[in-house]
Amino acid sequence: MSDFLKRYLARLALTQRPAADLAGLDALLWAQRLAIPYDALDARLGRGVDIAPDAIAAKLFSGTRGGYCFELNPLFQRGLEALGFRVEPLLARVWFRQQPGDPVPPRTHIVLAVWLEGERWLADAGFGGGHVPAMRIADGAQAAGNDGAVHRLRRDDMFGWMLERHFGGEVRPQYSFTDELAQPADIAMSNHWTATSPESRFIRNVLVSQVTRGGLKSITNDQFSVQQGGDTQRMHIGDNGHMRALLAEQFGVLLSDAEVAALGLF
Repeated sequence: MSDFLKRYLARLALTQRPAADLAGLDALLWAQRLAIPYDALDARLGRGVDIAPDAIAAKLFSGTRGGYCFELNPLFQRGLEALGFRVEPLLARVWFRQQPGDPVPPRTHIVLAVWLEGERWLADAGFGGGHVPAMRIADGAQAAGNDGAVHRLRRDDMFGWMLERHFGGEVRPQYSFTDELAQPADIAMSNHWTATSPESRFIRNVLVSQVTRGGLKSITNDQFSVQQGGDTQRMHIGDNGHMRALLAEQFGVLLSDAEVAALGLF
């Protein structure tokens, strides 16, 4: 077993090597989502996001930081490939915050297509919402999330594949992607825009989240939320000290007083 794989499985608190099958894929996906938080703070802090493999590993294995999709899914891909999976990265357009009349969103998300017995499965360890198990990439495929929502894939005439979230009678598009393999240059350009553009929501907002066994906990600017099934509890974050404590206690994200102040919320 390689040093990377040993460190990766240890970070995910997995004592046994998952098999290169659907059960192993889902076990690894679930373990990573529980272990490593979604943390887009470096973009907000004006640092950009280094997606070199060694930089991602150093940051996410530290135990003091998480990452966002261009860090989380490449780490997941590296772990999958070390276990013998065949993986293809794909770029996606995020729709869940789009309003009628808004322009088409850019490709600011990365997902993975994992090959199993001649079929491709969508696997995403880097979305800031609730957990979605691996799904066959096929029209009408669906999977139940950890929060009670049902996620469904459908063919879209313009944008390829559209992932929808069905919950409480409401259907919300999450993101769309095509079958085109994302080349390293495509990924680098998408990450650069997402991490540095004044138009990026990661520059404009403080965003951290963590999948839990029954839902999701998250920080969006000065609001801390805990979602459990259909119930959501919210709390206002009052100042920098409160923010720093919540980041550490709820997400294991350790920032200095100066870094929390540089988030610019209070």
